[in-house]
Amino acid sequence: MRKFYTRALGVLMACQIVSACSDDDNNTIEADIPTPATEASAYVIAAQTAGASGTAAYLLTADMLSDGMVSTIGNGFETAYTSATTWIFYQDKYLYRLAYNYGSAGTTAAYYLDSNGKIQQRAREYNILNFTTYGIYQDKIIAADASSATDTKDSQGNAAYGIHFSVIDVEAETTSTKTLITEDFLGNKERVMFSGLLEANGKIYTAVVPLGLSPYGVAAGGVKPGNEDLVASGDGGTGGGSYTAGTLTNTQYPDECWVAVFDDDSFSNPTLIRTDGISWAAGRMRSAYYQTIWAADNGDVYVFSPSFAKSNSDPRQQTSLNSGVMRIKAGASVFDPTYPAFDIEQASGGNPVYRCWHITDDYFLLQMYTKGLNVQGSGTTRLAIFKGNSREFKYVTGLPDADNIASFSKSPYTEDGYCYTTVVTTDGAKPSVYRIDPVTATATAGLAVEADEIGAIGKLKSYNN
Repeated sequence: MRKFYTRALGVLMACQIVSACSDDDNNTIEADIPTPATEASAYVIAAQTAGASGTAAYLLTADMLSDGMVSTIGNGFETAYTSATTWIFYQDKYLYRLAYNYGSAGTTAAYYLDSNGKIQQRAREYNILNFTTYGIYQDKIIAADASSATDTKDSQGNAAYGIHFSVIDVEAETTSTKTLITEDFLGNKERVMFSGLLEANGKIYTAVVPLGLSPYGVAAGGVKPGNEDLVASGDGGTGGGSYTAGTLTNTQYPDECWVAVFDDDSFSNPTLIRTDGISWAAGRMRSAYYQTIWAADNGDVYVFSPSFAKSNSDPRQQTSLNSGVMRIKAGASVFDPTYPAFDIEQASGGNPVYRCWHITDDYFLLQMYTKGLNVQGSGTTRLAIFKGNSREFKYVTGLPDADNIASFSKSPYTEDGYCYTTVVTTDGAKPSVYRIDPVTATATAGLAVEADEIGAIGKLKSYNN
């Protein structure tokens, strides 16, 4: 039987153990106790391949990442394909396919490794709400979105906007939803979105992204003097960037960064932490808000800002601050006064950070813009290492030429102090897994993957009893 450590299966296991024993525990003999099965484990790569009948997504397994080749051709576990799918490893137990589906409810599924080392799909599937960011807290995967109005309205009929959460309980295999109204969340009448949900120091940390004023916020007096012309006179935008008449899109406060700290996933009574040393902290890819706050092994939280507000069209909404990083010490409720903003753009030769991930200790992997800020996530073809405490920035060497790189895996994997990411190039070579040593900032090519695109890489264990 698979060992999931869930409440429901825990009860089932207890029942099975009781039924396997006699009424008198003293009479139980060793032969009555089943012999534990061998635990299987495998590295798992989520890959996509385009064919004549469309694009298919496969989960491939490999025994090692340092050498060899795996292929999607006649191989792997085929899953439903959604071009905006996000892959999330929940520890080494499950791999979740979080389906976005371009604004409608998407079918989310989870996968595990059986005792024979084969990928299998869990029985339950979920139709979750649209999401623009996500994270893991305890035994829950939480996806969040801020694109819809709530039923709360002011006296003029303007709807208050909020964040909608879809919560997957991994152990119970259930889902739930909740809504948090975020009008005037920071005390300036603007509505906000969260970027990333980081579990650290027993709490949830999230970067607060100010989105400007909804008609609700405009009616509440949120327009700064001199900004009246920024209020839209008609509907506009497309997709996640659409807006209605009476909206002031983008923040009026681009030169500040806020982090909210919640005690738990009730998302109530947050501690708000502010700095004017960096702009708001979130990577952007169309309507997605990528997490750019991560904790070091000692619990210190590093907050990376791409300074995406530089790309706003109106100078009043453009930040004057470069892409940078600041720190919140473990358990603190203020940004570390001994840690002024580290200027990433100055250290990188003018390139801001796009996305980032924690590797080990206080080392972080940074994916860098190379051709300027843009909402498409294009031109982000160099990787760098940042060491938090010593404030060291180094570009990673040993990768293919940046001009030949098409993409990196969206979810790198860390093991034994190293980071593993896949690299897809434009020169016809097969995508490869690269091992990155954060101490030396060097990359070494390993496993080749015969596929068109790589979504994620990680490891699963079978957890048999």
